[in-house]
Amino acid sequence: MKTDRHIPFSRFPSVKLAWMLAITLFFAFAVVEQKSTRAQNATSEIRQPPPAPGSYATLPAPTLDPASQPQALSVLHQVIDRIANGAAFDARVRQRVRTEGRTIVGLGTYEQAGGGSGRFQLQMTMLDGQGKHTLQQISDGRLAWTRTQIADQIQLNRVDVGWLEEGARLSRAQSPVVDAQHATERPIVLSPRTKVGGWTEMLGRLEDDYVLKLGLAQLQSQPLYVLTGTLKPSRREEILQSSGGDRLPDLYPARVNVAIAKTDDPQTGFGKGLPVRIEFFSEKPVAPPKHQTADKAPSNNSSNMISLIELYSVRPIDPPPVERFRFENQDATVDIINETARYEQMFGIRVTAKQRARHRW
Repeated sequence: MKTDRHIPFSRFPSVKLAWMLAITLFFAFAVVEQKSTRAQNATSEIRQPPPAPGSYATLPAPTLDPASQPQALSVLHQVIDRIANGAAFDARVRQRVRTEGRTIVGLGTYEQAGGGSGRFQLQMTMLDGQGKHTLQQISDGRLAWTRTQIADQIQLNRVDVGWLEEGARLSRAQSPVVDAQHATERPIVLSPRTKVGGWTEMLGRLEDDYVLKLGLAQLQSQPLYVLTGTLKPSRREEILQSSGGDRLPDLYPARVNVAIAKTDDPQTGFGKGLPVRIEFFSEKPVAPPKHQTADKAPSNNSSNMISLIELYSVRPIDPPPVERFRFENQDATVDIINETARYEQMFGIRVTAKQRARHRW
């Protein structure tokens, strides 16, 4: 195994990583970029079949309360708490990513041990007509790993969540995720190991970057809470300064919708409070796929959608043993990028050199 490379926090988030909001978006867009590069050098291109009708239909417009931001944050915190500290579950995942003239589809699975263990694993595979690309993100509550393979390029990232847990304890950095001024009930406390990776990190970042409002909607007779997010002006300014442009990059989500199950699935008696659909929208409308004529192009609302993540077949499971969430590294020649320092600063962990020396990471 090759030596870890420690990446300074000052290099993050780069513009490319900031676009992603989560590792799934990074993976999906990397596949799109790889496909675009190949297409430029190829004499012919294999196209994915067109998406099924309605694949990019957006959620019905939710009924929004303009003054609902505190309630939106409260619901978001409860959803994160439900994922991190609630009952164990697994689900299937489908992601569609659309860019100029093409749609890429990814399929995978997600498993969360819950109970505050920090154990989860996400597996995704994307096919672009010219190859298979894979993503694995897994944590046993001690080490969190992310392995991406785009064509023949492999990247390994690691976070020592065990150290983050200990560092937070030493520095008294563990704090409620609910703003005490807006909390209407007992603050929800998340340990660092539950905030690295998976849906908890993705949803947690929404609060940092977006102004959120709460609404209600129905999709296929399923009642939903819908969190709608608009990029904060301060975040927009940071992105524009980093990119050197006068508008957001085409693949940067300017808006986001998160649909949350309002009730349990009648077949499983499970799923209330879990996200079922996450939509990302750009400012600039995305050109329709080449198989689609202009008069059949999506509505203005859906034409801005750049990515859609769906969780389905959600079901309760018995908490799996810890061995199921341990990563077996079979890429002995690949450098490991150690991102622990980035999360340490993100969580406000401050320890002495002596304390750090006791826990080598």
